[in-house]
Amino acid sequence: MKRAALAGAIVVCAAVAVAAHHGQVGLFDDGRIVEVKGTVKQWNFVNPHPILVLEAPDEKGIRKEWDIYFGPGAVPSLRRQGFSADTFKAGEVLVIKGHPATSGAPGMDVLGKGTGVTRADGRSAP
Repeated sequence: MKRAALAGAIVVCAAVAVAAHHGQVGLFDDGRIVEVKGTVKQWNFVNPHPILVLEAPDEKGIRKEWDIYFGPGAVPSLRRQGFSADTFKAGEVLVIKGHPATSGAPGMDVLGKGTGVTRADGRSAP
């Protein structure tokens, strides 16, 4: 009985640790959506968190690198949505709507209603 209780406690603790690592609670402001227009610097289509690096001016016109997170779904989930390693090219201009980083750093998450990536010609990505 003690072994079963110990095993159960280990499973619960591990599940909490995994949820804490993969949760975005506190990292992004899910109550706000901001829009950024910029140029693709790099598209990292890798597990566990694909990230798009976008160069865009801030409100003062100073160019910043924005880290655009594509949620916790990782590569397999994004592939099912039509994304690939070739979805974005360096130099491509994009408009991105997403939940801003709560830290105030130039970053956002594009997972959820009202978020997304639009190409310069108006088409949605992917």
